[in-house]
Amino acid sequence: MTDERELDDGLAAFDQLGREMAETNRLLRAVRSDQATRNQQEHALSAEMQTALRQATGASQKALQASQTEIRSNLLWTGLTSLLIALAGCGAGYYLGHQSGWEQGHAEGYQKARNQEAAANWANTPSGQRAYGLDQLGSLDMLALCRGDGWTMERQKGRTVCFPKLDAKGNLSGWYIP
Repeated sequence: MTDERELDDGLAAFDQLGREMAETNRLLRAVRSDQATRNQQEHALSAEMQTALRQATGASQKALQASQTEIRSNLLWTGLTSLLIALAGCGAGYYLGHQSGWEQGHAEGYQKARNQEAAANWANTPSGQRAYGLDQLGSLDMLALCRGDGWTMERQKGRTVCFPKLDAKGNLSGWYIP
């Protein structure tokens, strides 16, 4: 009886082992099925992530291009504005300088005209006529520059004085009178 009982126990254990192996196989198939499903899900997620990554990369490249275009546009406008300001400054400087120069030139010209008018008026006086006659004879420069033979210049009382003196031969020179 022991043999039968051992045999029954062995068969029962064998059945139990078969059931456990069937359960293990079922669980293994479930795990494999779950693993395959997860793999498919991960693959799908990976594809979605790659698509999203490509879209994000494309969007960032478009944004970069747009910002570079914006920077170029801003630099162009800044350069043009600076050029216009410089041109306006040059124009204003030219206008103001021209006006100032015109006024100064006009004032100097008016002063010279007044001086020439005064000189012309003096030239018509008897003194002016005598000075003109001395100049025509070449005596005016000799007299004004103290260049006659034997003439010397000396400083007296802070001014220059021309004195006729005898030259080495004892001669005294003079000037022609008109």
